[in-house]
Amino acid sequence: MFSFVKRHQLLFTVCAVFAVSSLLLGLGSREHPFLPRVESLFMAAAFPFQKAADTVVDRTDALIRNYLLLVNVKRENRELRNRVANLEYQLIELAEARRENRELRRLLDFGTSHHLPAQTAIANIIGRSLDGVSRMIFIDRGGRDHLTRHTPAVTPCGIIGQVTAVSPFSAKVMLITDQHSACDVIIQRSRERALLKGANRPLCELHYLPRTTDITVGDTVITSGQDGVYPKGLPVGRVVAVSRDGAEGLGTAATVEPFAHMDQLEEILLAPAAGGRSPHE
Repeated sequence: MFSFVKRHQLLFTVCAVFAVSSLLLGLGSREHPFLPRVESLFMAAAFPFQKAADTVVDRTDALIRNYLLLVNVKRENRELRNRVANLEYQLIELAEARRENRELRRLLDFGTSHHLPAQTAIANIIGRSLDGVSRMIFIDRGGRDHLTRHTPAVTPCGIIGQVTAVSPFSAKVMLITDQHSACDVIIQRSRERALLKGANRPLCELHYLPRTTDITVGDTVITSGQDGVYPKGLPVGRVVAVSRDGAEGLGTAATVEPFAHMDQLEEILLAPAAGGRSPHE
């Protein structure tokens, strides 16, 4: 029993002080002459405990209010972060929609300025060849869109290739940089004809140029319209290198950098072929 009281000495002391204080208040109501002095002593003794209790109550109340405020602030911060994330997502969507609309407008303007037929269609890039050898892309148009092989693919910058395989819902386009690609072209300034072939790299090469060909670095190359695939006068690329020591020293070798950036393609135009084929025939 004594050990229990010793362990809880502070609790018993506080209870005793409050009990005596209550007793004195009760006796004070009956106006005993010796009570004011005793009451003063007990009030002085009880003051530290009352002050401590009041401090504990105030701090507990402040702690609870601060905790609730912190909870509300955290909830508001979480809601604000979610709103900011949603706004950022909407801004990204808006920027992408504007970019897509701008690119589609460029495609349509290109078709109009180059007098491409009304049957010209727009396609989206949905894949690329991953073998590291061929230069192919895959588009979201196919047989259900009346797409056929050899349909030329172009962008506002210039030609990029032609359709080589068609499935009901997609098609494969061989880029002009593929080693199996060939396109009949004209050097715009001198009107010299040549065959543009891919080199399985970002550049193309001009073949069958005589040594006397009038060609210089910076010349623009356009389609001739005589290969039965690409309409005449479409931009192809710019000559970036010329060598008069071609195959066996009998011709001129030239390297062409396509105007279209093959690694940045997203939307393309499918124009009717020069030989009369159309993606909507």
